[in-house]
Amino acid sequence: MKPIFKIMIVDDEMLVRQGIKHLLDWEQEGYRIVGEASNGVEALSMMDELNPHIIITDIVMPMMGGEKLVKIVKEKYPHIEVIVLSSFSEYDYVRSTFQSGVADYILKPKLEADYLLSILNKTTAKMAGMKMSDPGADPEEKQLLSAIEKLMTGYESVLEPAFLHSKFLHEKFAFFGADIKHIKDSGDKLTFANEIERGIQKLALDDVVFIRLKFVNDSVIYLLNVNPEHWDELMIELRNLISEIEHRVRETHFIISQSFADFERLGEIYRDNYLKLTRYSFYLPERSLIENDHLPGLPGACQEIDMGELMDQLRRKQFQKAFTEFLEYVHLRSMDYRIDIFEFKSLLGNFIFNVATTLGKMKFEIGGLEETKYDYFRKIDEAMYASDAIAVTEAFIREVERSIGEKTSSVNPNMTKLLEYIQNHYADPITLTGVARQFHFNASYLSSYFTAHNGEGFSEYLNKVRVEKAMELLEITEKSISDISASVGYSDQSYFTKVFKKQTGISPSRYRRRDVVQP
Repeated sequence: MKPIFKIMIVDDEMLVRQGIKHLLDWEQEGYRIVGEASNGVEALSMMDELNPHIIITDIVMPMMGGEKLVKIVKEKYPHIEVIVLSSFSEYDYVRSTFQSGVADYILKPKLEADYLLSILNKTTAKMAGMKMSDPGADPEEKQLLSAIEKLMTGYESVLEPAFLHSKFLHEKFAFFGADIKHIKDSGDKLTFANEIERGIQKLALDDVVFIRLKFVNDSVIYLLNVNPEHWDELMIELRNLISEIEHRVRETHFIISQSFADFERLGEIYRDNYLKLTRYSFYLPERSLIENDHLPGLPGACQEIDMGELMDQLRRKQFQKAFTEFLEYVHLRSMDYRIDIFEFKSLLGNFIFNVATTLGKMKFEIGGLEETKYDYFRKIDEAMYASDAIAVTEAFIREVERSIGEKTSSVNPNMTKLLEYIQNHYADPITLTGVARQFHFNASYLSSYFTAHNGEGFSEYLNKVRVEKAMELLEITEKSISDISASVGYSDQSYFTKVFKKQTGISPSRYRRRDVVQP
């Protein structure tokens, strides 16, 4: 029989509480509303009596708001999960609740039945999976896993030194795991986790201990204990394992944490390092392995954008100036993988909200935008990567331009820089990956970005530029076709001929012999 999870609703607006209560057929979905409160103080007074599994709480309430409520609940009732209701303007409060251990948040405009149910199901799945994957029949094994779990969740756990040394013979620890939240099907997640397990079991390494800690909805995690002398060898073996299995599931990210020598630091490393590394994948989609000791370089300092000034530019009808400045700013921000994901998404959401509001006050006909802006909020909130969230914002800007009749060939000055770079370096052995590195894009995002903003792919455009230069050389010089091929960036003459013929319809030699100059 499916378990029933008990829900408490905390919000100072009675209509909101009533709306949530009637949003779902709670019992049918496996939930029961056991109580409601109008503020944090009232909620705490009912906690022992109702003993809810999950609290859904507003942030701003009289007497005691959601921020303080979350902190007290996580201190006194750590088994209770909390879901926060918020608006974009309440970001600082929500960020504080995440630091206290909130399970998730829902933007108030998105408080719809399907979305609320998905968040609840994700939370309860996590609650069910928080038990160690293999508690074992051995009491010592249970004791060890229980101690590790307590440390990971922020509590102290005292183990006798002799017992600890009997389990961990080596002086170096680290976490190794896979972030598999992008795999939608739970069965596929389990299959992939088991494949990782089999791969680890096949590693022929001495002086290494692997302990599988937990398999929850989003990750599979191991604690490594290794002889420091064999650390480099272990890293090579893990990288080889990752290269063997990563291609079988797209968008999977493996994590290797900072190493540490003191077992008591386990919780600190898990919360402050391992979990941070998993979040870095939002900005580093092309990296299948995110390793603490091999992170990419960071961009220089970026001056904060003034949203008020951007809106002033809109009011002065300097639309393209405002749009290009904002997009250039968010592209730069997306290069810093340390930025809080919620903060980054909130920045994009705030921009959309402010643009729609400002244009409405300017009496533009933006009825469609008013209806669709919440859809943009939802898409940004659900974006798996920063590049996806930026693409949503660019789509919003294109809709704005259509609404106000503004015409532009590009909304981002980076496109001009990219085209100029190709024009200046076409003769070099440039690649998509190399250009992405030059402009601090990730390669997969640059590919889709280039196509969307230039009407053709990167390779197609590069070949077009090179063929145009080759045509010019064929007309005005006596260089051999082999020399021309090399001078426009092709190391293989036969490939150059193939590309040239595809674009012009004739071979380079026939082009040179033709009677009429090609326009």
